[in-house]
Amino acid sequence: MNKKISIYTGYFIVLCFLLGSLFSCRSSSYHQQTHQTEALFLLPSGGIRISHPNDGSSQAVNGAHVLSEQVEYTTAKPDDTHTSVYVEDTPMRLDTNHVYALSGVTVVSKARFAPVREGHVNVEFAIHVPKQFLSDNYHIRLTPELLHNDSLVLLDDVVLRGKNFIKKQEEDYTRYDQYIASIVDPSGYDTAFIDRRAAEKELERRRKDEINTYYNRFNQYQEYLKWRSELQKKYDEYNVQVTTKLNRELDAHAKAYVSRLKRHKAIGGDTVALRREYESERQKIIDLSPVQRQIVLGVVPEKFHEFYLNGIEQEDIKPVLPGKSDSIRIASKYRLHDQIAMNEIRDSRREEAFKEMVPTPYLPDAHYTATIAPEWNFNYKYTTSYPVTSGLNTLHLTLKGDFVAVDGSRYSTTQIDTLSYVISSMDELAKRSLLDNPRFTDVQRKEYAQALDLMKNREYKRALQLLNSYADYNTALALTCLGYDEKAYDLLKQLRKNADTHYLMAILCCRLKKEQEAIRELKSACKLDESKWFRSDRDPEISRLIKRYGLKLDDE
Repeated sequence: MNKKISIYTGYFIVLCFLLGSLFSCRSSSYHQQTHQTEALFLLPSGGIRISHPNDGSSQAVNGAHVLSEQVEYTTAKPDDTHTSVYVEDTPMRLDTNHVYALSGVTVVSKARFAPVREGHVNVEFAIHVPKQFLSDNYHIRLTPELLHNDSLVLLDDVVLRGKNFIKKQEEDYTRYDQYIASIVDPSGYDTAFIDRRAAEKELERRRKDEINTYYNRFNQYQEYLKWRSELQKKYDEYNVQVTTKLNRELDAHAKAYVSRLKRHKAIGGDTVALRREYESERQKIIDLSPVQRQIVLGVVPEKFHEFYLNGIEQEDIKPVLPGKSDSIRIASKYRLHDQIAMNEIRDSRREEAFKEMVPTPYLPDAHYTATIAPEWNFNYKYTTSYPVTSGLNTLHLTLKGDFVAVDGSRYSTTQIDTLSYVISSMDELAKRSLLDNPRFTDVQRKEYAQALDLMKNREYKRALQLLNSYADYNTALALTCLGYDEKAYDLLKQLRKNADTHYLMAILCCRLKKEQEAIRELKSACKLDESKWFRSDRDPEISRLIKRYGLKLDDE
């Protein structure tokens, strides 16, 4: 009993040792296994950030940068309109290491009147990613998000890819391409999914059967030829005897006729009647002669009927071996239906297979794509155009980041910082003081105030409908906001000059490519009101004019 207990105790100790070793190995391997994104969780959360670009191109108001509304319009001639998109030097094959951009997009309206559309603002910000967040093994997708009026708009991504991850993506796509290439089109089933051994065996059996049939038929035909030849020989001998006997009889009858004819002529008898009698007797001799024998159906054995009736000759006897159509028909009997079903399942799973095999697909529509240089911090100035709609006064921008490593591990950032933008538009140049026009009736004043409110909400078209009849400065401003630059210019020419009209005229001259006149109008405006100079950053036409010519406030 004690001996058994000691044996069991020994087994238990060995078992505990083995289990301990196993858990020790698993524990050891667990501690050794680390994800490639693990280091990112240990980095400070404020590492990746966004900021307003510090290039002096925009102003700040209470911490929010001011964006100038930009209005660009094209008026087409009614008899020469088209729409075209031109892409310069676009390669035939997508290069995943290249950043693609349209070199120019031209859209020309087909309408007879100048098109009216909302303006836009250029949203600019800088993205900063410290090198601690960068690795050759990473794929980083940075997605800017615009927030306004309770709406969230995702801007195009900035994509950073490490060289090792680029290689992995290429391998993923190669694996998926191989998967697609392995799918057989239904038109090729009779080639790809056939039990060839069984099909060939069937074809071989048919070949042998046809050859056996041929030889049997060939031998039977030879037998028929022999029978026909022997019978025809007998018939020929008989027919010769009959013909010989008939000829002798006819010759004897002819000699007798000749003797009679001579005697008849001697006594002056009727030779014509004698001739008719002779011919009648000759025909009786022929008619009473036995018929010539020949091979007819009645004498042909039944087994030879086909040859006799169809007039088959030696060259008609040949083997009918299986052809291409027979091979296809036989092959269709031996389809591998299990493999066909699997092929159809693979075909139906294309999209699912792509997601499995290419967990991180290329993003060809990204705003910017670059290869990661882990030894350097990444800085990028992001610029995009965003449409200005009615009631849009402020924008907020944040950034989200998604990291994927070669080993499949992931790391996501929460919203990074929040930048604010105040949208400045030309409606700020409106003169509410014109409401005090003493010649206005109450109805006109109410209508004019409504037009100014519409201008403030950037509903320029509706505002112009109300202001058209007044033909004053605010009317010219509405025309300018809608891009009717020449009409606005002509109207301002007729109005009394002041700082506001000079400044608006400077904007219009810039648009109409009258830059020297624009400079004069800007100087006149600033001489009458210095605040117009400090307004210039909010109006892109004036800002560009100042930079192009290096203008200063104190210039004469």
